[in-house]
Amino acid sequence: MCWKLYRVSLKLLSPMHIGWRNIGNLQQTRYYIPGRTLWGALTARIARDEKERDFDYKDVGSEVDKYLRFTYFYPSDSEKKITLFPWEERDKFEWKYIGSTVNTALDTCAKKADEGSLHETEYIAPKTRDREQVYLIGYVFEHKDCRLKWKAALPKLQIGGERTYGLGRVGIDESKGCSQVAQIDLDGYDIELDEEFPVIKLSASRSVVSHALADNQIDSFASSGNIEPLIGLETTREERFGAEISAAQICWTPGTKFSNDHTFVIGEKGIWKSKS
Repeated sequence: MCWKLYRVSLKLLSPMHIGWRNIGNLQQTRYYIPGRTLWGALTARIARDEKERDFDYKDVGSEVDKYLRFTYFYPSDSEKKITLFPWEERDKFEWKYIGSTVNTALDTCAKKADEGSLHETEYIAPKTRDREQVYLIGYVFEHKDCRLKWKAALPKLQIGGERTYGLGRVGIDESKGCSQVAQIDLDGYDIELDEEFPVIKLSASRSVVSHALADNQIDSFASSGNIEPLIGLETTREERFGAEISAAQICWTPGTKFSNDHTFVIGEKGIWKSKS
């Protein structure tokens, strides 16, 4: 078997903002953690922990791409499984997990708020409206030749934006927060681990739970969903944090459904590609 599959349950300790888009003065968050975001957090943490790397983000990032694959991570009020996806009951999901805060920049010289800087920032809350603990549930695929200490990095991750303000902190229960499993805990989704790259098979009308590359093999079968260009900021050197812009990839968004069964290869940074 080429790959091992782990279910990971991260305990959200502070609000988390996953940058998405601005609408007026509202900075919206994504309602999930994309694989690229988790890739960035793991790359940064491993590069800092392994002193001999001397903060070599590019080298570590290449190894994470080679030896690890991810599903996207979703907030849940259960430590064991995802209980509600954001596209299933959007109003309920937003009421349960999403909060916001209003902020403004200060003009220190005039000792007043900087004109025009008032803005509202959405976040995934660490507690539900019912005061239940929020967990981030997802799966990590580890190649049999992987030597990266990614499990040790999990409790030290800070994920998403506004980290200098303490956002995005997570913890993990060492005994059950990361456990090896044979399949993901979702009906209608099957995983194959003995191929060159992890493969996921979806039954008809099941939603993709990651971004899926748009191509001729699947586009005509989309029964619902949206397409968006997916880009990100990457760090290759410590002094130029987030200075590199990745190439855009045109993808179907999580929650998209197709009218027939489909098989996808789980690629770098958790992006799915239709298997020919």
